[in-house]
Amino acid sequence: NGVTLLQKDVPGRGMPIFKGRAVIPANIYALLAILQDVEGHTEWMHACTDSAEVDRKGDILVTSYNRTDAPWPVSDRDVVVLSRITLDARTHTIMVRFNSINTPKKPEVEGVVRMPRLRGYYKFTALTALSTRVEYMVDADPGGSLPDWVARAATEDTPINTLRNLRERATQTTGRYKSFVDRWDPAVNSDAPQIVPSEPEGAIHH
Repeated sequence: NGVTLLQKDVPGRGMPIFKGRAVIPANIYALLAILQDVEGHTEWMHACTDSAEVDRKGDILVTSYNRTDAPWPVSDRDVVVLSRITLDARTHTIMVRFNSINTPKKPEVEGVVRMPRLRGYYKFTALTALSTRVEYMVDADPGGSLPDWVARAATEDTPINTLRNLRERATQTTGRYKSFVDRWDPAVNSDAPQIVPSEPEGAIHH
């Protein structure tokens, strides 16, 4: 499905670090808007059954809660993550780094295992105004007792399905996040950084 999967085993850990890469035919700001729509994560993030915004400081810092479905008899996992956005106009890149945190605003749920560690990033690189390379990396400790087959399946299914679903979500939500995109697009907001590379005059999109 156009997704490249990379894995790295770490001694002493039950789950490898995984990374997925794909090129998605969508504007970089539109993809960022989908990621910022926390309540919509259940529509495209692999096995995500609950997602809620816990705290927000503008568009740069967002704290969110996610619950992941696990196959019976394994308990579901959940986590609270803090996401931080950085932009680099030189490399046409938007980085969304996330890491798990503890907060009294979202206490543990009975019957659900709170993940002790989850960190990673989404890296969006604008190729053109309508094409973005996406890299998704996760380094996680799911906590509790997790069979090897479940851990291995998660490290394959999560990046592949998440990036495939993000591509479909971008098509389904065309135009939905216009106000968000306009805030980040220097063509509309002169204070926004120029992330999308300039195209030669007269360039034709196919």
